[in-house]
Amino acid sequence: MTGTNKKNSFRQIYLAIVTVLLIISALTYNYSDRTKEELITIGISRWGSNPEFGLSVEGFKQSLTESGYIEGKNIEYIVKNSETQLNQQRQIIQSFIDAKVDLIYSLTTPGTLIAKQMTEKMDQPIPVVFSICTYPVESNLIASLKSSKNHLVGTRNFVPFSQQYYIFERIFPHTKTLAVVHREGEPNSSNQFKIVKSLLAKRDINVIDIAAVDLEDIRNQLETNKGLFDSIYSTCDTLTHAGGEEIIVEFSKRNHIPTFACNKEGVLKGHLVGNIGDFKSIAKISGEKAALILKGAKPAWLRTESPRENYIIINQKTASEINIVIPQDVINDAKEIITE
Repeated sequence: MTGTNKKNSFRQIYLAIVTVLLIISALTYNYSDRTKEELITIGISRWGSNPEFGLSVEGFKQSLTESGYIEGKNIEYIVKNSETQLNQQRQIIQSFIDAKVDLIYSLTTPGTLIAKQMTEKMDQPIPVVFSICTYPVESNLIASLKSSKNHLVGTRNFVPFSQQYYIFERIFPHTKTLAVVHREGEPNSSNQFKIVKSLLAKRDINVIDIAAVDLEDIRNQLETNKGLFDSIYSTCDTLTHAGGEEIIVEFSKRNHIPTFACNKEGVLKGHLVGNIGDFKSIAKISGEKAALILKGAKPAWLRTESPRENYIIINQKTASEINIVIPQDVINDAKEIITE
């Protein structure tokens, strides 16, 4: 082989190697970019440290996993907690907007109202899926349960008060006056109070409004009105979530007054009974809606749902402490019984 042929041969080999390397580099670059683009990001604002909120996050993620969205593979979550502070919630939602998340999962009505207000100002609002919002229509989160008419959809922890009271009445049929504990001015529980008062008026049962501004106010109002009521209802409310349940339970046990709760956590902490929306179960429904949105559905196309089945929980330990006998037919209907 002449010198010229050798040079041409080396040149061809060199060019072939360079070409292969360039192709590999381009393929690697494109694959890296494509993988990055396909990684979906969801911002989760859980509102508070309540363990039930943790179960809501767990149920939401589990539902998405069942729909094929595997954490670390094709989806990632940014989970933040405002600890019920409105300003902190605003900062969290802004951080999700800045991070350009694909979807926001928001818990509670106050938290979701902020998420709505901040995202609706965007040219292309980030979809917001919510849960633990008892009255999303009445609170102006959505236009109707059938269609939100906006970029929100989700689930509500709504069990009609008539069903909640029916379970309590089967255990304690002697109510003459019911004290209703809730945060003053909160849309969810204010709506609940109106429904409670209207329904019980038809039964000639009086209602005392314990509308509190903070935890100490709950304690003071219960003590002030002691002797005027014979049973207590703890509403679906951010104040009861944030320590109010414990105050109500302590008061009720000390005075042997039966109580029922709108939230599972309340019964776990000592209320006698509840017919509740199980937060994990309804969060899984929210996860189903998030999966549909990620696949191209618009939130306004989807229905906002209530719990799909009753969840009756009884605290047998509390019943023993306040000398209440739970009828066997109620025990048979319960999904969960707390014994210790």
